[in-house]
Amino acid sequence: QPHASFPKPYFHSSLIGYVLGLGMTMYVMIVFKAAQPALLYLVPACLGSALACAAIRGEIKELFQYSEEQEEEQEAGKKKAE
Repeated sequence: QPHASFPKPYFHSSLIGYVLGLGMTMYVMIVFKAAQPALLYLVPACLGSALACAAIRGEIKELFQYSEEQEEEQEAGKKKAE
């Protein structure tokens, strides 16, 4: 099944981080009555939540070693074969 269920802890933690970062953006905008770039809060919140998730799961090394390069090479090889 292409849509089989599997655990998505990094997606869920990043989603929570995104919502918290967006909330912080709104809070700062309302309190200081000055608009700020949303990415100023969203990027650290999303990266921090993924890092926290990896730390809790004991997967920090795997998080920093992650690469899609091998998958891209395999896909390119399949296209050449066709």
